[in-house]
Amino acid sequence: MTINDRLKGLVKFLKTSTIWGGTTMFLAYHIGQTYKAIGRIVNPKVLDREKQQAEYIYVDDPLYNVTLKLEQDRESKQSVGLARIWKSLKYSLAWKLLWLCRHGNKDQRNLALEQLAAFKNNKIWDCCKLAQALDKNTAVLLARTRGVDLRYFLPPPIHVRRAALTSELLSFKLRDLIIAVQSINPHYCIQHFIFKYFTHVQEQAMDSVEADSIPSKPDSISERDLCILCLDALYHHVSLFYTTKYEEDVSIIHLMNKGLMSILAEAMLRYRDDPDFDLAVLRILTVLSVHSNLLLDFFQNGMIRELCRLLRSSDVRLSSSAAVSLANLSGEQCYRPGLYLLHPIYRTTTPPSCDTLLVHGLRGGVFVTWRQRDKKCAEPIGIIEVTMTDSDCPDPSCESPSIPEPKYFDPDLQQVMEDLIEIDDEATLADLEVVLHDVPIQALREPPSLETYLAKKKRLAMIEEEQDKCSYTFCWPRDWLPKDCCNLRILGVNYWSSLSEWLERCPSQSADICKRASDMVPALIDAGVGIKDTGVVWLAHSMGGLIVKQALVESSQSNDDELKRLSENTKAVLFFSTPHKGSALATMPRAAAAVLWPSNDVRQLQENSPTLLELHKEFIKYANIYNWETVSFAETMPTLVTAFKVPVHFVQTYSADLGRGVFYELPLDHLSICKPATRQSVLYTTVLDVLKRACVKEIELEEPFIRRLVDLLVSIFKDRIRKLIDVLDETQNSDGLRWIERLLLDSHTDDFTD
Repeated sequence: MTINDRLKGLVKFLKTSTIWGGTTMFLAYHIGQTYKAIGRIVNPKVLDREKQQAEYIYVDDPLYNVTLKLEQDRESKQSVGLARIWKSLKYSLAWKLLWLCRHGNKDQRNLALEQLAAFKNNKIWDCCKLAQALDKNTAVLLARTRGVDLRYFLPPPIHVRRAALTSELLSFKLRDLIIAVQSINPHYCIQHFIFKYFTHVQEQAMDSVEADSIPSKPDSISERDLCILCLDALYHHVSLFYTTKYEEDVSIIHLMNKGLMSILAEAMLRYRDDPDFDLAVLRILTVLSVHSNLLLDFFQNGMIRELCRLLRSSDVRLSSSAAVSLANLSGEQCYRPGLYLLHPIYRTTTPPSCDTLLVHGLRGGVFVTWRQRDKKCAEPIGIIEVTMTDSDCPDPSCESPSIPEPKYFDPDLQQVMEDLIEIDDEATLADLEVVLHDVPIQALREPPSLETYLAKKKRLAMIEEEQDKCSYTFCWPRDWLPKDCCNLRILGVNYWSSLSEWLERCPSQSADICKRASDMVPALIDAGVGIKDTGVVWLAHSMGGLIVKQALVESSQSNDDELKRLSENTKAVLFFSTPHKGSALATMPRAAAAVLWPSNDVRQLQENSPTLLELHKEFIKYANIYNWETVSFAETMPTLVTAFKVPVHFVQTYSADLGRGVFYELPLDHLSICKPATRQSVLYTTVLDVLKRACVKEIELEEPFIRRLVDLLVSIFKDRIRKLIDVLDETQNSDGLRWIERLLLDSHTDDFTD
């Protein structure tokens, strides 16, 4: 062996040693710096003490100890070298983040919560230890953080889980709660419910006590449906008698002493993944969550985990209700019953730039009124019309598109040809006119539009239209507006109403427009609507517009600063077929009224009612004082009601016209006037334009000279931008496009020329 061969081996050994040694030193240095950086934030002694306490928390399930021990032993045998070091670092960091969640300031707590939720691929025993160490306040904040692992939260106690596996009828437990709360606060509806469903069952129960056997459930209804009815009865009772102070809420105190929370946890375990059952339980939880001092009961019964699970549901009813419950329990906001948080459902550190409020009309609801317009996929057959909703309507164009195979082997040539096709499409779109959905038949007081649809925007509009046709939404403000307008908070207001006295109803829920407005305003104030100079935009359908008008008039006339800020921060009100001067439907002949028996809600809407005319006059006065932007939409087509499809025109055009602001007459009926078909509908684009203007912060300038100078600069820039847009449009002619085509071909096809 020559000297050169020996030197080559030595040099190779030195290179390898240098690389591995340098890598080891680099990792050791950064690990040490990470320990030092984390050590500066927290007190290591406190962390060690909390860590020792958390490792020995008792778990009530005896199977946990065996399972966790086997899992830990298996993982410890498999983890060696760098994997063990990384696992130790991750474990230590989790405990320090948990300490920050408890003792850090607001910014540190928000960062720690996001980092904890970002941990992925955690082992089951790691999650169980962390769940045992979480306190109730950290748990509810973590549950509202996007992407958190559900295993971070404790399940219901073992006695609740065991009760859910028994054959004992849950309906009898709920019945006992109803009877108990009825003895505290008697109510006609609850007495009627007990008499209707449990009278003969009570007689069977008395006989079964003597016979020493378990009573059977009613044969006329299934156990699941009976439990849902019982939950609805409990919700009806607690929502009628609840108060914002827990000490005064006798019904809820009595129910909690009777073990209401444990029974609700058992119910969710028995009927898991049942949306209707989850919704029935959630409605009660939204009322209970108003009292934040019940957080410990939620936490100990595993309800934080269930709320976090339902927060991720695709059902807007479940996700919004869970968001309300978690927000109330965290103490960040207070949403009273009837108020739904639609967006954002997760925690956010960015304050909203605008509050968007949805108020429905007669016989409507948050999850009914504001859904996307339904398609009619079948033609009427005889007397019966066969229709389906968008979610059931088959559309061949909505099938998942197959990925086209490349036509060219060279990827650069393939990209060039795709660019040429796109340029050709741009040229075609530049010559097309934009026609939106729901084109108004007539428009009054419409401002001149400066909107210019370039080819790129037209292409985007076509893509959005196809997406909206293939994905049906049950709440278009929640699913569409946040995509086009940032930092919105969207709230839905729900209230009970009826069209006829023939329908079953609760006497305590009947109220006039003034009473509903008086109940709505304090609920909005508790939710923080209109505070800190946050703009407010109202979307109101039918009678909901009258309630909004009454609420704003009362706010404007109030001497309370909090109530007055609601009207001061209101930026715009959009009315969808609101009967400002009444409806001809309410002024029906005496014979028809005797047959239909219209409800009190309908009788309030009599045509040219002095109450409505006075309300209209006051609203116009304050709208001019506070400079509210108003937009009104009117229906021009009759609505088919009842099974016989009787055409009824609910709101006439002259009554839907506010007489101020923009007014559109649309070829839609009363139910479709607030339901855009796609995001290219005039209904949606008008709402979006109003919201974008409301989100802009107005800058108040003291000096008139500065104000005039700013106005001059703005006008100059507007002219320049308009000229630039015209120039861009002119460059999109065929000659310019052919020049771009030649340029692309010359730059990418040198190898193909002769």
